[in-house]
Amino acid sequence: MKTLSIILISCLTLGSAHAKLIAHWPLDTDAVDATGNGYDGAVVNGTVNFGETGANANTGTSASFPDTGRIDVPFDEALNPGSFTVALWANAASSAGFASPVTSRDDVPGTSVHGYILYNDSAGNWNFWSGTGGGQGAWHQSGGPVVALNTWTHLAISYDAVTETKSLWVNGVIAATESSPGLYSPNGTVEMEAFHIGAGQDNGENFYFDGQIDDVGVWDEALDGAVIQSIMDNGISSGLPDPALSTPNLVALDLDGTVQSLDIPITNDGQSQSLSISEATFDGDANFSVTTLPGSIAPGGTDNITISFDPIGGNGEFSADLEITSNDSLTPVRTITVRGAIHDPMLVSDLTLDLGNSTTGSLTITNSGATRDLNISSLEFSGPDADNFEASPPPAINAGGGTENVNITFDPQGQDGTFTATLAITSDDPLVPVTLVTLIATVPVANPLVAWWPLDADGTDASGNGFDGTIVGSLVPAEGANAATGGSLTFDGGSRIDVPFDQALNPTDFTITMWANANSTAGFASPITSRDDVNAGVSTHGFIIYNDNGGNWNFWTGDGNPGWDTLSAGPVSIGDWTHLAIKYDSATETKTFYVDGQVAATDTAANQYSQNGTVEMEDLHIGAGADDGNSFFFDGRIDDVGLFRTALSEEDISSIMMNGVGGFTGAARDLVITDLSFGPGEGQVTITFDSVSNTTYIVERSADLFSWDELTDNLASTGETTTFTDLSLPAGTTKVFYRVRRP
Repeated sequence: MKTLSIILISCLTLGSAHAKLIAHWPLDTDAVDATGNGYDGAVVNGTVNFGETGANANTGTSASFPDTGRIDVPFDEALNPGSFTVALWANAASSAGFASPVTSRDDVPGTSVHGYILYNDSAGNWNFWSGTGGGQGAWHQSGGPVVALNTWTHLAISYDAVTETKSLWVNGVIAATESSPGLYSPNGTVEMEAFHIGAGQDNGENFYFDGQIDDVGVWDEALDGAVIQSIMDNGISSGLPDPALSTPNLVALDLDGTVQSLDIPITNDGQSQSLSISEATFDGDANFSVTTLPGSIAPGGTDNITISFDPIGGNGEFSADLEITSNDSLTPVRTITVRGAIHDPMLVSDLTLDLGNSTTGSLTITNSGATRDLNISSLEFSGPDADNFEASPPPAINAGGGTENVNITFDPQGQDGTFTATLAITSDDPLVPVTLVTLIATVPVANPLVAWWPLDADGTDASGNGFDGTIVGSLVPAEGANAATGGSLTFDGGSRIDVPFDQALNPTDFTITMWANANSTAGFASPITSRDDVNAGVSTHGFIIYNDNGGNWNFWTGDGNPGWDTLSAGPVSIGDWTHLAIKYDSATETKTFYVDGQVAATDTAANQYSQNGTVEMEDLHIGAGADDGNSFFFDGRIDDVGLFRTALSEEDISSIMMNGVGGFTGAARDLVITDLSFGPGEGQVTITFDSVSNTTYIVERSADLFSWDELTDNLASTGETTTFTDLSLPAGTTKVFYRVRRP
């Protein structure tokens, strides 16, 4: 038995089809598909000259592409298989720009890329591009050697879906190869674009090839090197081996834990000669043996090598190499891999347990193995709140669907908010020895407000938590967004407010609300930033709101990796007050941007946010960006900035927009009487004091600071500043004191 680490294998049935020539364009006299499969091309948009000198005596004549002419073949899924080989001869007259002798691609603007491209690239090299299915520009490039101008060069590109390997062959030799998940997503996954010879782009109207092309073929499998060499030497029509042994390079076996007899299909891809297999051996592997060899296999026919598998009491993954000797004219000895797994015992569990507001919960563990009991050896907690969770392993779990509960206890230790941890369950499951479960618990946040900068006159934090900001440059007070927010500050595109770093300003979950009135959309302008960009892009952390250079509001978060995770929320309205709110919910890994109280954009994905302070500790900036606040200055007015340590609801954000941060939270600036004056009438006194919207106040008067008379107990605020006139000042009063308090 050979035990391997877990490998994800694409579904491959034992009846997998053998390699097939899908289309062949000799390009001797026209663009007709010589296989008879009907994939005929048409000359489009310029000149294609047929009958030119071919690559060699076995390929006939060729086609030249002197201008913007190309050959288009209508889209067909068969031309874009999961595994493929494309082979051709090319004779380039130029290496200027990107020139594509063959393209079958789909670039969905701003969304994803798919398909394959062969380029004579702008650096003068042969290059094999494959769409990965990722975002715009996410092409995987395999670079090859320098293009030899005015010289016939044989080119082949291939992709093997089973091994996830792409290769570029130049003159029969591998010039580049790579094995990695996600290297290729076929054209046709999203849109269905035509196949182009002599040009590129989705519609074929760019990346024109300057030179000659000959003998183009497409196969539905990654061909072996010997076959590619034969095609190069003999031409597609005569270059295929005969007889030709075809079988998958990797055969996935369905193992059930018993002694089994299994068939491996062998196909003869030859045209006229029968295939004979003289020997097949497993090179001494004790778990596998060959039982029966197939008889003579006629061209196009299929028969089986029958093998026997005995687990010999083993468990887990099994793998062995089978060496097949035959009269294949190019590959007389072929080695393939057979692989399977016995998964017994098998741990099955939910991968997330949300306790909600409870301090206890149960995780049900099932043993889906057929014969062996499941034993859990340890439970370990990790993550930011690991110390808040406890659990004990359950007893052995019976085979055949037995269940036990892992009882989880949660202790908030006097804290509130959302708590997360990862539970690692270690067991004797042979394939998945460690199962990871995400744990979530919630304690309602009593006071979510971290900081509140009203920005009436300066950078004072009105929450009472002490996160006061310092003005750098010159800020001018101005009218605020509405009556509930009081005044605002005007930022001139070179000034800012800096708030010293504190981890409390960078919580795991957060909401930021503010009003912004932009004068410009030039460049990137940030009304608020708390970020850390380590060494110019090594890793990024924190959050940013941008009035970006595309004229849109944008919510950026650093994810701890190079680059930023961006979320666009629509156009900036110049000269108008706009209410902005961004939030991040760590439990659901969701970031959301609200504009004027409505969801403008949202995205749920793993690893979208890593806090400022994870690596370096940078200040929070209002009215500017960058780590140090010395760039990305905001030009316009900002008002009523609130920072909360939880992901607020849409209703809460709407309430903040309508009532201001103070009106929503009940938080207040210090009750300070800012003005006291006689008038407006004889014997009257008017007082002015700081206030919070939608709040009532009690006003009292005293002549000696010992006894106080209540003048009103239900004075409603009129915004961030409220006035009251004492109409009942006793005649002859020479000294008077006033105080204001909340009920």
